[in-house]
Amino acid sequence: MVSQIGLRSKFTCLFGAFGANDIPPSAYRAALLSTTTMPSIPVDVLRHILGHADQATLAKVCLLNKICCSCSQDILYRHIRITEYLEGTKICRTLGQSTHLARRVRSFVISSHVYVKRHERELREALQNMTYLRNLSFRCTTNFSVLDGCTFKLSSFTCSPLHHQPLHEFLLDQPSLTNVRLTPLHDPPVFEETCLPNLTLVTTIFPWLKQLVPNRPVKEVVSLGVIPIGDSVDLSFLAFSTSPIQKLTIHYSLLYPKPGQFLASVCPSLTHLKIDADLIYSIVCELPSLLV
Repeated sequence: MVSQIGLRSKFTCLFGAFGANDIPPSAYRAALLSTTTMPSIPVDVLRHILGHADQATLAKVCLLNKICCSCSQDILYRHIRITEYLEGTKICRTLGQSTHLARRVRSFVISSHVYVKRHERELREALQNMTYLRNLSFRCTTNFSVLDGCTFKLSSFTCSPLHHQPLHEFLLDQPSLTNVRLTPLHDPPVFEETCLPNLTLVTTIFPWLKQLVPNRPVKEVVSLGVIPIGDSVDLSFLAFSTSPIQKLTIHYSLLYPKPGQFLASVCPSLTHLKIDADLIYSIVCELPSLLV
C-alpha cells in the first residue's frame, strides 16, 4: 500500500500549480483509491455483513458495484411491509415493473385497506412477479382476484377472507403451506384431506379448526374468539391430527367446565397450554376445574 506521504510527494510533481497542502481533495481521494487494492470478500460473508446494515446504508452500498448492489437488494427487498397508501403505491409499482427486484421478495405484509381497494391491478402485477415469495400476509380485507396468475408456493399465509370459495381454491393450490392464520366471518367450507397436507400450525376461529386439524400433521393450534359459556363444545377433533398436538392456545370458555383429564385424553402429547381469558379473575376461578 502506498503511504499518504508518498502520495503527496507524487501529487506535488503532478500538480505543480498547487502547494504540497493544496492538492484538491477529490484528486487526492481518486489517486488513493487507484493505488490501493481492496481484498475481495466472499459473497456469503458480504451478505452476512450487510444483514446488519440499515436501509439507508444498504441504499448507498447499491452504488458501489454490481456485486454489492445485488447483495444489498437481496436484503432491501427480502421483507416488504406496507402500512400506508403512498408507501404501497411506490413499492407495488416498483415491484410490478422490476421483476429482478420482485424475485427477491420472500415476505410480503400489507395492512393498508385503502391501497388494496383502489389499486388492485398494481398489487396483482407485483404479486405475480414475486415468484419466490414464501410468506404472505393480508392484514386487511382483500379481493382474492389479486392472486390470479401468481405462481409462488407459500409456507405461511394470513388473511381475513370475505368469501370462502376463492380462499378454498387458493389453498388447494398451496400444498407447501405449513402455517395458516385465517380470521373469517362465515362458516367454513369442507376441506378435502388432500388440501393443506403439510399444515403444522393453524390459527383461526373454532368452527374452522374442526375442518383444518383432522387428517393433517398439525402440532400447534391457536383458537381465536369465544363462545357463550354453557354452549356445547366438542374438542375430540384435536385427537385426529396425524401428528401429536404439542401446543394449544384456547379461550377458557371452550374448556369450562371440562375436567383436565379430558384435555389430556385428546392431546396426550401437549407440552404448552395457553388459556386466554377476558379477566385475570376468570383465570384464577376457572383453572382449578381443569386440573381436577
